[in-house]
Amino acid sequence: MPGRIKTPANAKLAKYAFESGDTQAESGAQSATQTEPTLKDLMIAIQSIKSTLETKMDAMAIDLTLLRTDLGKTRDKANEVEKQVQEVTKEAVSSKQRIARLEQVTFTMAKKLEDLEGRSRRNNLRITGVPEKEEGRDVEAFVEKLINQGLQPRNLSEFFTIERAHRIPGRPPQPGGPPRTIIAKLLHYRDRDTILQAARVAPAVKINNAIIRFFPDFTMQVQQARREFLEVKAALRNEGLKYAMLFPAKLRVEAQGRTQFFYKPAEAWDWLERVQQQGAEKGGDIQRQNPVDRGAKTKVQRNKEPSKPSPERKATNPPVNPDTRKDWFEAE
Repeated sequence: MPGRIKTPANAKLAKYAFESGDTQAESGAQSATQTEPTLKDLMIAIQSIKSTLETKMDAMAIDLTLLRTDLGKTRDKANEVEKQVQEVTKEAVSSKQRIARLEQVTFTMAKKLEDLEGRSRRNNLRITGVPEKEEGRDVEAFVEKLINQGLQPRNLSEFFTIERAHRIPGRPPQPGGPPRTIIAKLLHYRDRDTILQAARVAPAVKINNAIIRFFPDFTMQVQQARREFLEVKAALRNEGLKYAMLFPAKLRVEAQGRTQFFYKPAEAWDWLERVQQQGAEKGGDIQRQNPVDRGAKTKVQRNKEPSKPSPERKATNPPVNPDTRKDWFEAE
């Protein structure tokens, strides 16, 4: 590349730039000489830094002391809380043990109370199906006449007496609804048992085409427990097997010369299914007293369908077969 042609003007500019560069270099050297710290300045700066560090160290020491104090208090509180937790744990264990004992006592007392209530009802009869207002004002005399003329029981004691009789409290039913049950208290429980035995074998007692039925008076718990056996009892009737309900809720079945006792419906169902299988394998050894079509449900159907209502709730409906009257009056 060809060199630039030097003119007088360019020569002056170059000279000026060279002189100005020398001047700036000299001023930079002078400023560097003026700002260089002395030993005194260094000592003052060191002393200031030392003072600042000492102040901060003192503050850190105070903070550290406070932290140690707080940590000690926290440790003490933690120990106290741990002791309280241990005490609460001991009290909780003791409370659980007391609660378990109280639950056992409560369960025992409830059983005793239920037993006492059952004993207090031992002389009672529940009479269903009597039309409303049919008893008149003297319910005791009506019940006594109903028993003597309708059932005609034998071997009643010479002290046979209806102490009290009344309908279950409540509003009268709507037209067409089932009448309220009559509760009758007898003087002797043996007379009650005699009446129930007579009701099992006597012809159906009717008032205005309404069938009158007699039941023992059980507690709600016993009634519920017995109600759970309704379906299996129907299956036993269809098979022609003899059975009876024992107090409080125990099913007794007689089959093949043996007597079986069941405390739960599931046990009776399992036994009945085994007996049916054995009878089918042997060609039908079970002799039916009432040869009717079997209406028992399978186990799956029984689990899905709700339990049937108590026969007392269908007091106005006549039975399908008169032989099934043995299920109306339960033996104690």
